[in-house]
Amino acid sequence: MPNTETPLESRILSTAHNMKQAIFKTPFTIEYKETNVPKINEHQVLLRVKSIGVCGSDIQMYHGLHKYMTYPVIPGHEVAAVVKSVGSSVTGFSVGQRVTVEPQVFCGTCYPCKIGRFNVCENLKVKGVHTNGFAAEYVAIEAEYLHLCPDDMPFDLIALVEPLAVGVGAVKRSKYQDANIAVIGAGTIGNLTAQAAQALGAKSVLITDYLDSKLEYATNCGIEYCVNTSGSSLKEAIEQTFGERKADVIIDCAATKGSFQSATDASRPSSEIIITGNFKVPIELEPPQIQRREISIIGHMMYVREDFADSIAYLANGKINVDGFITQRYGFDKFADAFGFIDENPNDVMKALIEIANSPL
Repeated sequence: MPNTETPLESRILSTAHNMKQAIFKTPFTIEYKETNVPKINEHQVLLRVKSIGVCGSDIQMYHGLHKYMTYPVIPGHEVAAVVKSVGSSVTGFSVGQRVTVEPQVFCGTCYPCKIGRFNVCENLKVKGVHTNGFAAEYVAIEAEYLHLCPDDMPFDLIALVEPLAVGVGAVKRSKYQDANIAVIGAGTIGNLTAQAAQALGAKSVLITDYLDSKLEYATNCGIEYCVNTSGSSLKEAIEQTFGERKADVIIDCAATKGSFQSATDASRPSSEIIITGNFKVPIELEPPQIQRREISIIGHMMYVREDFADSIAYLANGKINVDGFITQRYGFDKFADAFGFIDENPNDVMKALIEIANSPL
């Protein structure tokens, strides 16, 4: 049957067993399905999902605009969970422990996998995007995807490990030690990237945006320099902040035609541009502008395993400030409400959380 509903009239269908999962069936359509709690094999762990964060890619999937996913799919890849049961061959995990999940499904046999770059596996899939994710009360998963978190680590922090790992990975793609780093975009990933740069040992960090509210929050998080570039150029902001040395590294978390052009215009000879944001449309590139100044343009994709470990440690130890980072909370039965609010109020959202364990469904 064709979908004739508007985004804010998304259907919540319900088929009536002993656990529930949310499925994106078609654009703007979420189905809640009852099914059996999955049985684990000897190599797997059964997770009780506590919460999932809503990512920009989830919004694209909900709208039917994600280029690399197909319906139907269970969304959710920013996960806080508890171990419910453990397969007989699994070591290192026990019932009741708090965990998060590294959602990359990799082949392990291609050359990037063999050198530890699972994030750019030639056959990469991501749970919650290309294959089923964690918008479910229980999930069975191989233990190799899990990261153990401290017993006293709040679930809100655990749900932020994955997006922070993106920021950590972005910074590590650069020569970040003792560097002047400028981050474009003070949204979720930009804020966490700037904080990760400070935690990893950058000399100075600047974050820019057009929204005062995002920059005020960035200031509250302890990011060193926060500048609104709505009335000035990125180049001017960098020169006024860093002086003659300018920026050694510019990390583009905004991923727009304007942000990329600003980054290339502002780049100093012999510096780096890291592409972290997800560009939606092609952009123009003037090769001589890059070549004649020996600017390195470096792609960045997600994270590697040690980035997750760093992120857990930074959040657990308070090295990253996320007070107030979760701006909205929704029950498992309010998926459509969450996406509707984000669509209508994107500038008011830092991170929306779907709480699954306490669902009334």
